[in-house]
Amino acid sequence: MTVHALRPVASARRFEGTDDLIEALGIRFSDQQLAAITAPLEPSVIIAGAGSGKTTVMAARVVWLVGIGAVRPEEVLGLTFTRKAAAELSDRVRTALVRAGVVSDRGIDESGEQLIMTYDAFAARLVSEHGLRIGVDSDPTMISGATRYRLASRVVRAAAGPFEYISRLRPGTVTDRVLRLDADLQQHLVDAGQLDRHARDVLTGFASAPLNNRGNVYADVKRAMIATEERLELASLVRDYQELKRHLGVVEFADQMAIAARLAAEVPQVSASLRSAFKVVLLDEYQDTSAAQAIMLRGLFSGRTPSEGLGHPITAVGDPFQAIYGWRGAAASNILQFAGEFRTVKGQRSPRYALTVNRRSGHTILDVANVLSRPLRAETLPGAEDAAQGMGLLQAPESAGPGTVRAATFESWPEEVRWIADQVIMIRSEQQVQAWADIAILTRRNADIGPIYAELTSRDIPVEIVGLGGLLNLPEIADVIATLRAVDDVTANPDLIRLLTGPRWNVGPRDLALLGRRARALARDHDHSGADDGDDLVASLELAVADVDPTDVVSLLDALEGPYDEPGSRPDGAEPRFGSDGNPGYSAAALTRFRQLSGELAYLRRHAEEPVLDLVRRVINILGLDVELTATPEFARSARRDQLGAFLDAVADYVDVDGEASLSGLLAYLQAEIDQGNGLDQAVPTDREAVKLLTVHKAKGLEWEVVFLPALVKGTFPSDRVTDNWVTNPAVLPADLRGDADAIPQLADTTNSAMGNYKRQLTEQQLLSEDRLAYVAATRAKQLLIGSGHWWRAELIKPRVISTYLQTIMAEAARQGELVAEAPPPGEANPLVVAAAPQPWPKPYDPDALRRRRTAAAAVAEGRERKAQSGTYDGSTEPLLLDHEEIVAAWDDDIERLLAEQRAARTPDRSVRLPETLSASAVLRLNADPSGFAADLARPMPRPPSRAARFGTRFHQWVEQHFSGTLRTGGVGQLPLIDPDDLPDRADSGAADDDELRELCQRFAGGRFGAVIPYALEAPFTLLLGGRLIRGRIDAVYRLDDETGPRFQVLDWKTSRIGDADPLQLAICRVAWAELTSLPLDRVDAAFYYVRDDRLQHPADLPGRPELERLLAGDARG
Repeated sequence: MTVHALRPVASARRFEGTDDLIEALGIRFSDQQLAAITAPLEPSVIIAGAGSGKTTVMAARVVWLVGIGAVRPEEVLGLTFTRKAAAELSDRVRTALVRAGVVSDRGIDESGEQLIMTYDAFAARLVSEHGLRIGVDSDPTMISGATRYRLASRVVRAAAGPFEYISRLRPGTVTDRVLRLDADLQQHLVDAGQLDRHARDVLTGFASAPLNNRGNVYADVKRAMIATEERLELASLVRDYQELKRHLGVVEFADQMAIAARLAAEVPQVSASLRSAFKVVLLDEYQDTSAAQAIMLRGLFSGRTPSEGLGHPITAVGDPFQAIYGWRGAAASNILQFAGEFRTVKGQRSPRYALTVNRRSGHTILDVANVLSRPLRAETLPGAEDAAQGMGLLQAPESAGPGTVRAATFESWPEEVRWIADQVIMIRSEQQVQAWADIAILTRRNADIGPIYAELTSRDIPVEIVGLGGLLNLPEIADVIATLRAVDDVTANPDLIRLLTGPRWNVGPRDLALLGRRARALARDHDHSGADDGDDLVASLELAVADVDPTDVVSLLDALEGPYDEPGSRPDGAEPRFGSDGNPGYSAAALTRFRQLSGELAYLRRHAEEPVLDLVRRVINILGLDVELTATPEFARSARRDQLGAFLDAVADYVDVDGEASLSGLLAYLQAEIDQGNGLDQAVPTDREAVKLLTVHKAKGLEWEVVFLPALVKGTFPSDRVTDNWVTNPAVLPADLRGDADAIPQLADTTNSAMGNYKRQLTEQQLLSEDRLAYVAATRAKQLLIGSGHWWRAELIKPRVISTYLQTIMAEAARQGELVAEAPPPGEANPLVVAAAPQPWPKPYDPDALRRRRTAAAAVAEGRERKAQSGTYDGSTEPLLLDHEEIVAAWDDDIERLLAEQRAARTPDRSVRLPETLSASAVLRLNADPSGFAADLARPMPRPPSRAARFGTRFHQWVEQHFSGTLRTGGVGQLPLIDPDDLPDRADSGAADDDELRELCQRFAGGRFGAVIPYALEAPFTLLLGGRLIRGRIDAVYRLDDETGPRFQVLDWKTSRIGDADPLQLAICRVAWAELTSLPLDRVDAAFYYVRDDRLQHPADLPGRPELERLLAGDARG
């Protein structure tokens, strides 16, 4: 944010005291505010409670310092988080300076220095001006949001592997985990090598952990070992992702901040120049800074001596109670530790100032907020005792009104939603607010936005959903995403169920049960029954398959595509399972709908490789959403069109001009938005006259006259979901590697009991995070705060319990006589399930919507009849005007293309385009079985990891460790034999595998290559063949120079007993190594080495580049 440099007035007065400041600005500052504004030029921290006017105080401090002649305006640097906040602070500072008469707004210098900017913009400036000092590109391209997911998805799709653990996950899940881990590494200044070493040390600790009473590894320890192994594999993809960013010359904000932190720590001249340029520094929202940001600022504006920055005037402003962004790298402890890290010239802790007068909310609303913050005042963190003076209770000025607190509880969530809509209408109609935009509804999670939006719009209430995450939970958008998931992943059962039970297909419970039974039969009767008797059936199902190998998941799509078990089709000759005629017993309507949905998904899957935005538009057309909009009443039509347009805009933002955007990457990006809303920049409400509907996270820094807080029940708000347990979540940076390690729970050791204690500490920390969120939510309201809750939702087995947050609101509401509804205690049965039992299924259509559809259908039928009789749809025989003829001709062309597409869709033999990037193993499969390979491309199916593949992977790992020391040092000679028990995935193997592997390793050590040091091991390559990139790894390369020059031998280890290896594999490796070393092909030998027999096999007549390119030419046929 560039702010014009303001010039001091030549005859400007100078402030003699605080009265001059008050007179100049016309503001009656409190004693607390004056103390912070007029603080000495030294480091200090201001604990600014919610609504306490921190922006006004920061602007006034600049005016004071300029007014007393301590600094010039351009010598003040202000940093904040968002461009909106930077613009607001800039405007407030300039206006205050001009109003006070200490500067003039005449003669503005358009090329003035930057005064107020975001932390990220400041880091970008450092990199631009000083990056070359440490060998970093000074002008990288910034990427964020959707582009990150696009690039990471590209890395995941191109990964050569082999991967033992992440291969069980869907590509979108891997993409999301790669991005999270990469961001954590940058935000805490940890490199991938440190992470790798930490993981191996932890695995050693887990391997030596005490066993249970039966002599087995504890389940928690086993899960921790698997998570650590997966983190090792993710780390390799993170390295690939970082390398791709370097190759493309792009950086993320976290990368840029990490570079800036390096500059601050490694180049003293940078710090000296900035301290010379900026005599005063103001840091806004310091509680939201990350470890990297704190390190950067400490390196620039503090030090061991005054000449190194000790005592430089820097002021941090923030509120530890509003530190709600820990999930995206913020360290709440930063503001509490500021006084000790930014000391005065004398080496003393910097002073603290408190702002506790809230100028936003009424007295009783603040009473609620103060009760909600009690657990936070009892929290013990480094520096918390010293900060206690700055975290007093919020209080309103005497002139403030009392405010109103209202509460209600209901038997069910639908009742609560209807009551919220009633309240919104009543508040607006009674003129309690002047505009719809004065009302906000703040939810804890995006999932609750959809039902509230639907209810409000059904009452013709204008609503604005703030942020993409809430938008994605609207029914029509969720149907599009569910369809895309079913196209991308054949095991996306929850999404298929959503489509089948939705209003379009309306399949009943009986037919769904039969479909599930059919799917289990097709999956060879794998029993996945016996779900947990949890509170939430949906959450239990998601948890049950969270880390399950996709090949073990029963696919409903298989049952959908083949609903019959035809007589005589079973290999054992037994009768069909579902009756002698092969009919599973579906109703006629369900059978028809199954076939139609299966056909639509098959059609869409054939277009899965087309540009992502085109595919999304195709899905919208298939679902008939455009027709639905046309048949919808005007008010709802406008709102739904806006939401659909916003969704398409978000997809368009994801797509990049290079055409590498993938469907899996898009789905990972959208899922991250649904889960946390962290894929886009912070969304900001517009000026549109509409009720604002958003999550609490997006509401920070905003305010409204009326604020609703729905669903204040345990499990929703507060959420008890812990997402930062690195022991079980491989995408999380281990706590002891974080920059704020001393302020967060730590795992004491690798025993089972220690992990249990650690889990409990994280749960307690999570509840404190929710307390901060509740405090932020309550302090958004000016005159009316409304809280509500419920017992039941449709998917619950046990009733919810109202949260302490709602209890606090209810207590104040009861005192005011505003406890307007109170549900009786819940019974044992879910009334939503009981009420639904006698309802007809399929559900009857809405009569008005059905009437409109029938009217439209009748108009089409009449047009067809007129066309058959007169040759025209409108019955007219008049010739068309020339320009009309051109329009109609264009329509005819479009129709012909669509008809040709439908004819192609019905053709059993069709073309499948080869991907632009293939692994070497994929090329082998293409050569061996083109039809099967094409079928896999048309409909990818996950494959179970084979024992042979796992065994081979473990042998390759052993060989790498066997030669690792000599390859690192360049020495020669035999290393001590590494025991297979020391391999990372020892816990996943069986005893027979271990004995066999140990024997194989001994054979290798005693064979012809056991003591011969290879030139290269597991050498990665990328080969361009026929316009496609082929990626792979060469097991080993040996240098065999002779008198004619350099010569190499590439080897492929074979652990099997039979010589059935495909020579094409060697041919690809041979060509790749020849081109990598710029040698003629005849200078590179290639052979299979069968370890068990100590035998080399040299296939004859290996193909070269021309033959390989001919293999890849054209499309695969299927």
